[in-house]
Amino acid sequence: MNDLTHPSDFSVPLALEPHRQAEKFRQQQPTPQKAKQVYLNTLAIYATKFYLECSGFEPDLAGSDGLNPVKQMLLGTSAISLKQIGQLECCPVLPESTEFEIAPEVRQDRLGYVAVRLDDSLKMATLLGFVTEAADVVQLSELQPLEDLAQQLIPQARPTARLGDRVTQLSQWLQNLADEGWQTLDTLLTPPALAFRNQAAATESPGPVVGRSKQLSLNGHPIILAVGILPLSTTETEIWVQVAPVGEQAYLPPQLKLMVLDTVNREVMQAEARGTEVIQLKFSGCPGEQFSLKVALHNASIAETFII
Repeated sequence: MNDLTHPSDFSVPLALEPHRQAEKFRQQQPTPQKAKQVYLNTLAIYATKFYLECSGFEPDLAGSDGLNPVKQMLLGTSAISLKQIGQLECCPVLPESTEFEIAPEVRQDRLGYVAVRLDDSLKMATLLGFVTEAADVVQLSELQPLEDLAQQLIPQARPTARLGDRVTQLSQWLQNLADEGWQTLDTLLTPPALAFRNQAAATESPGPVVGRSKQLSLNGHPIILAVGILPLSTTETEIWVQVAPVGEQAYLPPQLKLMVLDTVNREVMQAEARGTEVIQLKFSGCPGEQFSLKVALHNASIAETFII
């Protein structure tokens, strides 16, 4: 897999299936120029589809204008539909290009325009970023970071889905940047702070876990939530989550629960304290993917939302 050229880039290998679909659409076009355009558009759509699925969204291929033969021919569109949200235009960018064009026919009724660079072999696509306003020509230097795309889409898709008022960008931790309230692991978690590092070393991980911790309170019980991030590749990141007692407390309150929620607040993982010192979960996700961590004790709960 190719290295990323920008921290927010997202690379997707183009397997046989998108090429088969692209060839099918190509053969339905009236001119060689239109056939080439539709082929590249189709590859850009499938790369964007993969990214959106990693980010927790549900593409609707049947409702996508860019996969409709008639609209391909009449509008030259490369739009992918997201259920109950709208359509994103997936704009292919040639290897050496520094800009891309947006056709007049698709400059309205779009959630945004994603730039997708295709390599010379058409075996790899890289999502570079996006814009929300259409223009004749968009310079790649004008793109918004790809990791902001999920935040752009979520309010339109699920106005009440976000559990917290603030979304924490985990990728910023890799650059030693953190929102207010998040401290280094050693600040609050001197003994457990080693757990992330030791377990990562035991599993022969490619590097150290970069983590932060925050002190919370549930029903008068102070606890510490620690989160670690470990990039495994350009398309996969490992997340480590830990809840520990504060200070001289030896154990977590019984029945305290730690939950991982997806973008629609469905519980996908859970751990419960039963006379335990620390509870911990580990899972992996894609860059740009959103999730929430919820800590609950009886009728009280606190949630934090993150984007990888």
